[in-house]
Amino acid sequence: MDKINRDGARKHYYKGLELLKPTSEQDLEGAISEFSKAIFLVDDQHDYFAKRGQAYMLLKDYKTAVSNFKRSLKLQHTAELGRKTSNLIDAEGLARLRHQEFADAIFLFSSALDLDPSNLYCYVHRALAQIGQSKLEEALKGLNVYLEREEKQKAKLLIHLLVARLNKQMKNPTTAAVHVNAALKIDPVNEEALRLYVQLKGRAGELFAEATNYLLRNQPLKAVDCLKHAIELDGKDTRFLVRRGVIYRQMGQYNEAVADLEQVIELTQGTSTDALRQLAISYNQLGIELYSAREYSQALAVFQLAIKHDKESPSIYINRGDCHREMQEVGLALDDYLHAHALNENDTEVRIRLSTLYDARGLTYFDRGMLDKSFQEFSLAIKYLPQVPHYYIHRASAAMELGNLEDAVRDFREVVRIDPHNEQAWAKLSAMGDNGAGDRYAPDSPATRGRAGTRKT
Repeated sequence: MDKINRDGARKHYYKGLELLKPTSEQDLEGAISEFSKAIFLVDDQHDYFAKRGQAYMLLKDYKTAVSNFKRSLKLQHTAELGRKTSNLIDAEGLARLRHQEFADAIFLFSSALDLDPSNLYCYVHRALAQIGQSKLEEALKGLNVYLEREEKQKAKLLIHLLVARLNKQMKNPTTAAVHVNAALKIDPVNEEALRLYVQLKGRAGELFAEATNYLLRNQPLKAVDCLKHAIELDGKDTRFLVRRGVIYRQMGQYNEAVADLEQVIELTQGTSTDALRQLAISYNQLGIELYSAREYSQALAVFQLAIKHDKESPSIYINRGDCHREMQEVGLALDDYLHAHALNENDTEVRIRLSTLYDARGLTYFDRGMLDKSFQEFSLAIKYLPQVPHYYIHRASAAMELGNLEDAVRDFREVVRIDPHNEQAWAKLSAMGDNGAGDRYAPDSPATRGRAGTRKT
């Protein structure tokens, strides 16, 4: 009985093949009828279902066609047969796509992928049909799958450009820029990629201008957001990174500031003076905060980084000197203060520090009986800040101990010239038999002039 059924099934199958042939006598419904009779007699032959599926395909009954193809592959599945069937369905999908029958095309491409998920071009074909239906987000999902799985870089070029155009259309310039840059890596002279790059670069410039406006309105977070997108669109324009780095520094986000500015230095191979200066300012500001928190060792390390990027800033040397001073490294502090003074002799801050440090050292030497050294230190304190009376008093005291009374008198006279009411200096001069510039209570004495001047004021 089984042999009879199989023989009968083959007869119906061959009749179906004849009716399926693309001739003037082609009868698709008749072919389907013959294949169905064959399947009724024998339902375990995969080619019976495959041919019936082909006939349904030609009749554009795609759901029934796909159902038959799936049944065929269930009976006998190989990778080659799966790909062949998938390609057959994909080809019909392309035909529907050309006729702008997008819904049928999408169904066919999806069915082709069900049969062979490795048929990557089906993702692209389905995306094109989805674009035809304005389903751009769904199209992008499929295109991204293709880009993830396709190993040949040259094959990705056009897809990167398509994804870039879609994202640009959807107001996603950042993502568009990513794909434009990927396309340019594959083909640096591709005209469309270069054109898109110029367009997106222009948008980056607009974002930079928007960031500037936000800064003027004291809205730094919005400015940072604009610059973030500008950098994503054009990561080679160092203006964006420098500006964001400065904003981060002003916001106290030093790690982010340093990262941006160091990236600029890397991009410019160390030639960006603006980035170097801003990086030094960032390190200096961070060092000041660490110093204020009494974290002197860390502050010192940060100031050293600041000096590495800006060797001409007196303030950084002053700050590093302050750290050395707090860590009792007086010699190193003095070196930094002297270097800062050499860079700017008119800097009052460094002159104050130098005079204070020399005066302190002079007192230390004086207490230890090292009178010559103390005299020299007091003289240096006076050199850097000659308007401070007690420096002269200290030097005069050292001079008296050394027996240099003339020097002592001279210094005490300078004290009462600077401060006519300094009782200590007047007492010393009186004890030494010297009235300074005359009797302190005489009408023309410094003290009287000082009192008169005060009353007049």
